[in-house]
Amino acid sequence: MNDITKCRIRQGPFRGWEACYLENEYIQLVAVPDIGGRVMAYDLGPHPFLFVDPNLAGKLFTPEENMGDGSLAAWKNYGGDKTWPAPQGWESDEQWHGPPDPILDTGRYSLEKLAASSSSAMVRMVSPPDMRTGLQIKRQFKLFPGSSRVQVDLTFLCLAEQPVRWSIWDVVQLRAERRQADGSLGHDPTCSVTTPLNPNSRFPRGYNVMFGDEDNPQWGTDESGKLFKAQYLWEIGKVGIDSPAGWIAFSQPTEGYAFTERFQYEPGADYPDDGVTVECWTVGSGQVANLDYAATHIYLMETEVLGPLRTIQPGQSTTFSIEWGVCRCFGTVVDVGEAGCVTEPLMAQPSGDYARLSGQFGVFDYGEMFLAWCAEDGQVITRHSLGWVDPLAAFNLDKVVFLPGDARTVELWLTAAADGQERRLATTRLV
Repeated sequence: MNDITKCRIRQGPFRGWEACYLENEYIQLVAVPDIGGRVMAYDLGPHPFLFVDPNLAGKLFTPEENMGDGSLAAWKNYGGDKTWPAPQGWESDEQWHGPPDPILDTGRYSLEKLAASSSSAMVRMVSPPDMRTGLQIKRQFKLFPGSSRVQVDLTFLCLAEQPVRWSIWDVVQLRAERRQADGSLGHDPTCSVTTPLNPNSRFPRGYNVMFGDEDNPQWGTDESGKLFKAQYLWEIGKVGIDSPAGWIAFSQPTEGYAFTERFQYEPGADYPDDGVTVECWTVGSGQVANLDYAATHIYLMETEVLGPLRTIQPGQSTTFSIEWGVCRCFGTVVDVGEAGCVTEPLMAQPSGDYARLSGQFGVFDYGEMFLAWCAEDGQVITRHSLGWVDPLAAFNLDKVVFLPGDARTVELWLTAAADGQERRLATTRLV
């Protein structure tokens, strides 16, 4: 059993910028207010998940330089995570005309709060006012002891004299590179982004190609036909998915790591971009508008989460929350639960008085994993400890255990050591 340390905060340089650090025994999160309030690092142990453009590291620009000629090619794409208004577009005032955007995207955000206690550490950054959209953005990030989870709370405040209508849109750029035999960097084709498809999708294929080639070979589904899967082949493009599941994940099996986002889906709500809740953008060969990355060495995939469109009254605000989680695991993420992610589903195969349990997982908290055998009505018959787990080690289950006679389902749960909460990881019926 590990000792759980308190969360820590500090301020100092990061890649040449002034930054705020949030840390616990598993993760380090680095926020840089001066470049659009971005989070520029989210590391699990030694592994950095977020892309940082080395050519822009440490650089700051004037608003005029950030805007350039107003084209996408002029955008200072630092990397990391940022928050934008949606829908995006250049056809009307009801669309956000960026990037580039020298205020909300790359403006100098102010540090409103940096604090730590025995139970959490948090940072809050606030954008300059933007009268074109009528918005001011607040970005708050909080981490907890003994956990790789990060609570992300994003707020839009209406500064206009009339109501405004926007969706809160958060964009994470994830490293999708690998070191090649000659020592150079290249794209990692094992990287993927996954999210469940909507069985009643408005799109014929379950997803909508928003930019790039309609027949981009990166876009597809898994063998079940229920999961959208983008495999990174270093092609440029973007898709939107009207997923109702409330999660999206990035996997890098060669490194054995996964990044996940969980959020609340609202049935019946109005979502932007033809009703999508998540989007995936990839940098690679090919051309979209005036973007052409063929001669670059940029290898990244984006997970993008969109909240419902909200009408915000003058002086009022709306908040959209996301929970990040990172862990060690090997394989493509096929499900995400409160306690962690799944790369091979939980299976239970009875044989007489025993059952063989199998599956592969990653977890977001240090704690005790246990089985819960449940009757047909869902009542727990008995529990069985599987030992202690943490985010720095994949949890692979292959075990024969006694099978209670009345059991119909089995569930995996994790009791977090830091807060004592029980969080479910996976469930299955006996086969």
